[in-house]
Amino acid sequence: MQSSRERNVSLPRAISKLGVASRKQAEEMILSGRVTVNGLVLKNTSFRVDLREDKIKLDGEAIQKKKFIYLILNKPKGYVTTRSDELNRKTIYDLLKNVREWVFPVGRLDKDTTGLLLLTNDNKLGEVLTNPKSPPDPLDHRASWRAGRIHKTYVAKINKPVDRLALEKLRSGVFIDEDLKTLPAKVNIINGTRTEIMLTIVEGKNRQVRRMFESLTYKVIELKRIQIGPILLGNLELGCFRHLTKPEVEKLMEQK
Repeated sequence: MQSSRERNVSLPRAISKLGVASRKQAEEMILSGRVTVNGLVLKNTSFRVDLREDKIKLDGEAIQKKKFIYLILNKPKGYVTTRSDELNRKTIYDLLKNVREWVFPVGRLDKDTTGLLLLTNDNKLGEVLTNPKSPPDPLDHRASWRAGRIHKTYVAKINKPVDRLALEKLRSGVFIDEDLKTLPAKVNIINGTRTEIMLTIVEGKNRQVRRMFESLTYKVIELKRIQIGPILLGNLELGCFRHLTKPEVEKLMEQK
């Protein structure tokens, strides 16, 4: 009998790590009695297992670790980044009907934001890309561009020309809540009217880019993500997805 110390992963998380379903879906499978561990039906979602030793089955079939897949999607406006939606809105999974494997988005985009979404069934990589190993020193503006933090680049169209003071504030960090200041961003003007801005950040707060501009009295009219780490959106058509190339996957693996 294994010690509890060796059983270090919850059963729903183990099923998710094996690439079968999301953690929430795995919990539903467990509660409905579809999952066995070493031949025993378990309905306890807190039960912990050892992925190296325990035999986990779903509907009587052994769960084998699936081949990892990595996709990028050019998300259109009006789609939410969830598996299902209680308001019956369109979701990104409506655009992935030909993808048989279960994949999850690495980070999210709000309904009105377009552009690059990275999707995978590689839980370990997803965790690395969304949870940097160490926080930056808030007193060192360069530190936020180290420590394994993943850069995300957006193009924002705003309602009026940006001024120099606003650019300086964006580059040093702005308060998007009473006690929440963003890390320094890289900011560049990309059109003559000063209303189209390229912004690179290393965080992923809810609606962060929109809130950063709102804190400086600007309104974002359009927002598009064009890059995550080493992965570029390129000329991928709106609403379409593709598998990452081998070199792209290798670049992502360097983030681990």
